[in-house]
Amino acid sequence: MHGGVLETVLLIYDGIQMNDAGKTSRLDGIRNVRLHQGGEPVDLDLRNRTIRYAPPTQGRILDGKGAILHPGFVDAHMHFGLGGDAMSQLDLSRVTSRDAFEAAIAERHAMLPEGRWLRASGWNDALFEEDGMPDASWLAATGDRPVVAYRVDQHACVVNQPVIGLLKNRPCPPGGRIATDEHGVPTGLMVESAAWHLVNPIVPDPSLEERRQYIRDADAHCASMGLVTVGSMEYAKELSEAIEPIRDELRVRMRITLLDRDWPLDFNYACDFESDDMLTVIGCKAFLDGTLGSRSAAMLEPYSDDPGAGDGMLVELAEQGVLEDWIQAVHAHGFSPSMHAIGDRALRMALDAADTLPENARSWVRFEHAQTAHPDDVARFDGRFASMQPRHKAMDAPIIESRLGVSRLHHFYPFASLQKAGARLAFGSDWPIVDCNPFSGIRAAVTGRDIDGNLSTTHENIDIETALQAYTVGARACLGMQGGTLKEGAPADLVLLDRDPRTIDWMQQDDPKVLATIVDGTLIHEQPS
Repeated sequence: MHGGVLETVLLIYDGIQMNDAGKTSRLDGIRNVRLHQGGEPVDLDLRNRTIRYAPPTQGRILDGKGAILHPGFVDAHMHFGLGGDAMSQLDLSRVTSRDAFEAAIAERHAMLPEGRWLRASGWNDALFEEDGMPDASWLAATGDRPVVAYRVDQHACVVNQPVIGLLKNRPCPPGGRIATDEHGVPTGLMVESAAWHLVNPIVPDPSLEERRQYIRDADAHCASMGLVTVGSMEYAKELSEAIEPIRDELRVRMRITLLDRDWPLDFNYACDFESDDMLTVIGCKAFLDGTLGSRSAAMLEPYSDDPGAGDGMLVELAEQGVLEDWIQAVHAHGFSPSMHAIGDRALRMALDAADTLPENARSWVRFEHAQTAHPDDVARFDGRFASMQPRHKAMDAPIIESRLGVSRLHHFYPFASLQKAGARLAFGSDWPIVDCNPFSGIRAAVTGRDIDGNLSTTHENIDIETALQAYTVGARACLGMQGGTLKEGAPADLVLLDRDPRTIDWMQQDDPKVLATIVDGTLIHEQPS
């Protein structure tokens, strides 16, 4: 079983139920996976929901026709509920000009019933830099309909005049910015806490049934991507109202990190939550800074392309000066601390906070994003989790030289340097900020190619085996789980692929296709054929 890849796969199912069309509607379990190597069959018995070698048993045989069996992929960092919600919003991720932005807004406005907010997300000013940052005038076609359109990183949004009116000149909270014109009048662009604490609370929630359907949609989407487990950042409200009530319908395993943002934290819900193997609360998250795209990531030196942005900003617990109190409290309650730190200044603060914990407690601190790291801090990652999203590198690479200047490019996404320093790489997507296809992240990590097709900081590329490990063994460990291999006794979390990801040319060839996804020995997704 070289490299965990098998040449031919036969699946043997039992417990089949058929629908009226004669197609499989549900599988109580996959009894065996029969592997052929060199003409000799080897069988994986999944009856006990773990991989063990055993003789074949009776059952229906489905020929995989040369498919590749691989450990299922794990996304160490995403926003499950937000991702499902985003699937219902206007997608602006492909917009490359102000004209196209305004046209998309006008088209969606014409489709919506009167009185309903228009919600959009995904715009990226790096794709239309010559047009500047969006403001309320870009939304003028919607008249008096309230509109909110989130930047791709969800750390900024643009709103129209009706929403500005609803805000009633409320002052900007610390750790945020309300953009204004030369006369001090709000333009409609809201950054960091201005978006989170002023705009978000006045945007009407979708109905409860809509929210639960978004969760179902997210579940199906992740399964189709070959994801067997996701580390999801969720508010307690979303978990209690939308996810937990339909937990028995969900097929992708979820490890939840709560990101409620008030201090001091209320641990009652997390401690009382009825966790099981499929849905578990594992930790709490703190935001330390913003993003590179919004120039709100907290940097050790000022941004090179905008003197007005200074060195970014600290937000929430970091801005309040209570980060060490927070991490001590999270640890004391038995949870994993997770810290959003994109700028090198924020990352240093996160490392300093982690160092206040007992030495044996530091290994399950999760440093989320770590998009820029000062060389002096890279060595501090030995044995620690760098929970990173390679697809973000592809998204931010076109702007990084202007943001940081040439002298700081070696701070940007130091995958190889972190690995050499002994960091435990755990990859994810931050979906819906970018897509949750693990192959998109793998491509970015092993090629250094950005969204424009150009190469960026390729000296920090990693090899395909390291990238696959970061999406399997590393990501599982980051979420407090074992497995991620095809070794005997490993959890039966598997994917079938049409091609071996270790042998394709990632610079030239398309992604492998996910033919089937198996969680805990149960088929949860099968590509129509």
